[in-house]
Amino acid sequence: MPAADLIEHILLIDDEEDCNFVTRMVLKRSGFAGRITCFTNATAALEHLRSERDRPDLMFVDINMPGMTGFDLVGACENDGILPNDHTSVVMFSSSNRPCDMDQARRYRSVIGYVEKALTVESFERVVAGHQARKASENTRTA
Repeated sequence: MPAADLIEHILLIDDEEDCNFVTRMVLKRSGFAGRITCFTNATAALEHLRSERDRPDLMFVDINMPGMTGFDLVGACENDGILPNDHTSVVMFSSSNRPCDMDQARRYRSVIGYVEKALTVESFERVVAGHQARKASENTRTA
């Protein structure tokens, strides 16, 4: 079974419509056939996460967005107890490869990775592998 089949729902949070379009195309090319929920601002995404019980498998979160940044969003989710959870892995998504952004991303317990835009099939496969490894690790701890 392709790794992409193990992922059912992706939440994509990025203020750039062009990037969302390209990401959707790459996900399809990688074999992902699940559900994609998109938000173009972090505040709306946070409201959705606070009201929904349906948790995504993966969250791709853009760092630099107007108003609430991706780091602000992940921090609010962790403060609210939405993240980390036993289902969702967060990937910070940015056009920057600044070491300070990468270091800040590592400080969040729910973040499993950092991907430079634009998403590629290979980077998506690495993310899926990281998500599966995290879930397997949690399953061994709880068993």
